[in-house]
Amino acid sequence: MIWFLIIGSGLITFGMRFIFLTPAMPRQLPDWAEAAMRLVPVAVLSTIIISEVFISDGALTPLENNPRVMAAILAGIIAFWTKSVLLTLAGGLSCLYVLSQVA
Repeated sequence: MIWFLIIGSGLITFGMRFIFLTPAMPRQLPDWAEAAMRLVPVAVLSTIIISEVFISDGALTPLENNPRVMAAILAGIIAFWTKSVLLTLAGGLSCLYVLSQVA
């Protein structure tokens, strides 16, 4: 039974990736698909960031004395005001480093 699941999930994964490489795929996606594709990076990165900030060792971390929360808030403020990925990363990581050394 497990082999059927492994082979089936492999075929589904292969098919999902292969469909974009075939000539059957249209050159231009419909407008609704283009709009949905613009939201994918935000959804994926938000999930990764939130899990890194609020989950540690498989459990929710308390908000008090959690330097990741303060660094994430500062990074969010920097991102909002500057719209610069480099400044956001530098500010958030610098804040996390400083808060980790103090705590």
